Amino acid sequence: MLRLRYLRLRAITRDNRFGADLIFLNGLNIVQVGNTSGKSTCLQAIVYALGLERSLGPQLQVPLPYAMRERIHRRRDDEYEPVLESYVELEIENSSGEILVIHRDITGGKDIKLVRTWNSSKLSSGVERGRERDFFIHDPGAAQREDGFHHYLAQFVGWNLPQVPRFDGTDVLLYLEAIFPMVFVEQKRGWSAIQGPFPTFLRIQDVARRVMEFLLDLEAGRIRRERAEIRRLLSSVQQRWGERRAVLEERAGRLMRLRGIPTAPAAEFAHAPEVSIEVLESDEWHPIDTVIDTTAGQLRELEAKETPTAEAAVPEVEERLAFVRARVDQLTAALEALRSEYSAQLQDHRAIESRLASLEVDLKRNQDALKLRGLGSELGQASGENVCPTCHQSVTSELLPIITSAGMALDENILFVKSQIELYRTALFSSTEKTKELSARFHSAQQELRERQYEIRGLRQALVQPSFSPSHAIIEEIVRRRSFLDQLRSVQEAVDGLMDELRALATEWVGLQDRLRRLSTDDLTPGDIEKVNDLQATIQSHLGLFRSFQPSEIELSRDNFHPLVRTWENDEFIEKK
Repeated sequence: MLRLRYLRLRAITRDNRFGADLIFLNGLNIVQVGNTSGKSTCLQAIVYALGLERSLGPQLQVPLPYAMRERIHRRRDDEYEPVLESYVELEIENSSGEILVIHRDITGGKDIKLVRTWNSSKLSSGVERGRERDFFIHDPGAAQREDGFHHYLAQFVGWNLPQVPRFDGTDVLLYLEAIFPMVFVEQKRGWSAIQGPFPTFLRIQDVARRVMEFLLDLEAGRIRRERAEIRRLLSSVQQRWGERRAVLEERAGRLMRLRGIPTAPAAEFAHAPEVSIEVLESDEWHPIDTVIDTTAGQLRELEAKETPTAEAAVPEVEERLAFVRARVDQLTAALEALRSEYSAQLQDHRAIESRLASLEVDLKRNQDALKLRGLGSELGQASGENVCPTCHQSVTSELLPIITSAGMALDENILFVKSQIELYRTALFSSTEKTKELSARFHSAQQELRERQYEIRGLRQALVQPSFSPSHAIIEEIVRRRSFLDQLRSVQEAVDGLMDELRALATEWVGLQDRLRRLSTDDLTPGDIEKVNDLQATIQSHLGLFRSFQPSEIELSRDNFHPLVRTWENDEFIEKK
């Protein structure tokens, strides 16, 4: 509740001090006086004192006449006196009985964006005691920050302003300027409708509905805000999931692949995740545990053997050198084949992407054509009617082939294109997986080729080293095996470390999905409908004083709560605003 208690206006010139004081009592107050006596000035002064002039328009202008801004005279025939200083003060009270005095300068004083307040009844009782405080207004943060006047005023009234969506997709507070038109009638434009002209510069979606949802305390607004918050949290979970999964893929590198980690959180993963890491060895994918055990066994065997001398290791080195040279030849041929296959696969992949993009364009065009036809458009249908679009003559037998089946209708074509899009999306997913597979094989062969070439150089050096020195070939093999084993264990530890985090994210995602499903899908809850019906009954009862139409014909729109007139025409109800 916000109750007006006292209004004071002052305009000071060099020789005089002009002004007016209005005392407001509980209940209805009527100000009755002749024209050009200041009634509108007093009402505009209330708007100005509360800092709500932007609810009347986006310009930051003082909504008061020249008598409070520029010049004033006592009587009609007197000369005008320049206004040197002017201000307005307003005393208000909230539902808790707290009293607040608001002072705002108009001209000749402080900046109009400064508001001074006292927690006292200095206007109505002359009591000066009370805390004095300054606030700013009409600058960013005035509705959110501690020193913003509208933030303080909303708290004083007892309003917890909700977040509402804007046209750009962001959320903002339901500003007091948006709510004010429902509690103040601007005399020039406001009498044309029950709901006042809402400010559009705030860019709030469905501002009339948002204001009514707040003032009537409808559950629909709370549910919509909760649904938007849940979707925001779901988007955040999916983003964090993608980041963690990307970290795992980066750690795995090109020679390993992750199995069982979906691209997005899933309910099954939250309950029973089955994750595996596979390593590409000898053109085959093997579980990482198996590769670790095999590599560790080979390393133990190499380390258990006594390192032979270079002379004793010659036969083994020569045999190994021949094998590695043969393997290099195989890898070189395999790389050429993989390069060709990978290039062809990339072309197929791009062709699928191009076809999918074309289908999506076709879908939009067909949907637009269907919309135009639904609106009554007859353009663009000549070919479907076997009529030349240029000369409008029949072309059935002259130009078109004889067919026994008719073309699909627009709605059928839309369904067909949608099915094709789903088909190509599935093909694109398979193509992506195959592309990754070929890329992994290609880079695996590349890496093995480099390692084999490096091994050939080492084996050649081992053949020419001093006879009684330890064989370098065996030592280098031990080093390579140990490095590979460390890499495998590092990836496995990274996956184990992130698994708990991924499972927690999946659990959070499932909980949010469950909350979203449990929210009411109805536009208005039963409690909301009861409130709207009560408001509708109140409006109908007040309309009973008038005889322009039956009050029972008036209903409130469930979309924006504008009054609608329901009349019976041609055996059906017609709704008119």
